[in-house]
Amino acid sequence: MNKTNDLDKTYLTGLNKFSFAFAGFGQNLIIGFVNSYILYFYTDIFLIGAAPAGILMLVARFWDAANDPIMGTIVDKTRSKWGKMRPYIIFSALPLALSTAALFIVPTGLGQTGRIVYAYITYILWGMVYTICDVPFWGLASAMTPNPKERISFISTSRLVHSIGGVLPMVIVPLSVGLFGDKKAYTYAGAAIGLFGGALFTLAFFGTEERSQSKDKSPTLRECLSYLKINKPLRYVVSANVLGFMRAIPVVAGMYIAVYVLGEQTLTFFGKSITLNGAALNTALVAGWGISGYIGMILTPKICEKINYKQIYYYFATIGALASLALFFLPKTFFSVFITLFICGLPYGVVANVNYSMIADSVDYVEWKTGRRTEGVTVSFQTLMNKTMTALQTSAVSLMLIIIGFAQPLEVAGELLPQAQSAKAIKGLIFLITLLPALGWLISIIPMRHYSFVGEERQRAHREIIERRARLGQSSESEEGEAL
Repeated sequence: MNKTNDLDKTYLTGLNKFSFAFAGFGQNLIIGFVNSYILYFYTDIFLIGAAPAGILMLVARFWDAANDPIMGTIVDKTRSKWGKMRPYIIFSALPLALSTAALFIVPTGLGQTGRIVYAYITYILWGMVYTICDVPFWGLASAMTPNPKERISFISTSRLVHSIGGVLPMVIVPLSVGLFGDKKAYTYAGAAIGLFGGALFTLAFFGTEERSQSKDKSPTLRECLSYLKINKPLRYVVSANVLGFMRAIPVVAGMYIAVYVLGEQTLTFFGKSITLNGAALNTALVAGWGISGYIGMILTPKICEKINYKQIYYYFATIGALASLALFFLPKTFFSVFITLFICGLPYGVVANVNYSMIADSVDYVEWKTGRRTEGVTVSFQTLMNKTMTALQTSAVSLMLIIIGFAQPLEVAGELLPQAQSAKAIKGLIFLITLLPALGWLISIIPMRHYSFVGEERQRAHREIIERRARLGQSSESEEGEAL
């Protein structure tokens, strides 16, 4: 029987889609909060300094370089009644919530050394817990449906919901600052976001199914690593994103731009004046990036019908580079920064969306070449890629703060007072949101020149995978019949 028509078959239920989307909403609520505010929290609230914060990000990523692939291998070796991925999701939800809350606690009575030690312990612990939940979660994206067409639509739609969770902290933090002040705002926000996000994350266990499961014996560590050598599409996607990490530095540096470059801004809309500063001004700036990124995610399925993944990188990286470069020559006002972030957010949203589909496709690539599925170890490199990008972004900002002689806030009578920055410091912060992102966009194109899993090759691979599964299924059925 020819089962190549299974390429047109749909597998996902409404509950599957809802559960994966809103579990990711909870997870992105957490990661969006941590990625957007942890560096600013360390330098301007916890006051551990830019150098210790930057070193921490690098130390944590070196550790992740080891434990992410290990977690992926553990997932691929797992055989349970719940599947390979889902057991880790249910057991990691509560630790994820608690470790997120712990990140933003400001313990009293600690000196500088004590604060640094606390930051290192809680951040590295949080990173380990996040690995345990993230690797199996994104493995689900490949395992829930064997249909690549359905998968790209499903991932793109889910990412729209995820992205709302990712930007929601930009609203929560200014509200928390307004209610509780700078010192307590991040602690309360961390507790609320951690608990709510962790609770939502459990939906990925209760409402999903793993349909693309291997019935083979669990692979050895050596076998898992050997599959990575075969997985050329994965190598090019990971390389393009790690090398292009500077694309999103404007978002990481947003609080510093809002506080120290733009300062207090009075904006007039429809005859009414609104004064913004600090976290509220940062939210207004980054809203441009978020809105256009969301539009890019909505358009991704349609764009993928017209051009392939490789072309998407070429075209949209060019847009991002030109917009970032243009800001370098423009006066730095609220509107010029907002418009630039708005333009850059669109290509970033599209590229970020197709990354997940490309990495899910790379699982199929390995199955095509070897007959084995390696969701765990493959997706571990996706999580390592994302965390490495974040670490490099925050480390680059930290290094720039050191180079430009950034003056961190002074604590006076329990209040944190920002200091004025030198002209050199202001130029350095502007460099972070203009030339560095432009360079990042251009560099990200280089590895994609070698990406070939598109067009006819990709279609042929998926046809042959379906045919192979059909043959193996028929063989099993006939053997069972003979045994009976």
